[in-house]
Amino acid sequence: MPAAATANGPDAPGDAAGACPGETPADALELSLRIAAPRARVFRLLTDPDGIGLWFAQVAGIEPRVGGSVEFVFFNDNGTVSVFSGEVTAFAANARFGFTWRHADWTFPPLHVRITLTESASATTLRLRQTGFAAAPPLERDVHAEGWARYLERLAAVADGTRPQGWYG
Repeated sequence: MPAAATANGPDAPGDAAGACPGETPADALELSLRIAAPRARVFRLLTDPDGIGLWFAQVAGIEPRVGGSVEFVFFNDNGTVSVFSGEVTAFAANARFGFTWRHADWTFPPLHVRITLTESASATTLRLRQTGFAAAPPLERDVHAEGWARYLERLAAVADGTRPQGWYG
């Protein structure tokens, strides 16, 4: 069973290496998760469109290079479709993946997601840092915190072979 994703609250100390100048704790969302799978498998599930379809967006497109495009398409339970698009900002095989993303309905600038992976023994520690919330509506950070916690649990379950019941893909 995957370990639970933990989120740092708005007053928790951030990762100084991942912080941007002028960034405040309320601007960032941080989650960490230990996954019982090799780092290469986790990275593939994060960056390969077929892998992404197993735990996150039903349709995904990624140009695996800095400056490449990303697109995530979600088919919502209410029959609507949500499309998020952006640009790859970091890509280092089995170690780091970053991207900006936004939805066409957002009235605020794109958010930035940075994921780093470290491996020890038979597990991978995933750290996710999402920034840009200072310019977003106040509840947006909470919505993303809940969503990422749920999706990262699914990622861990796919990676370690305990895929959640009722999940697509």
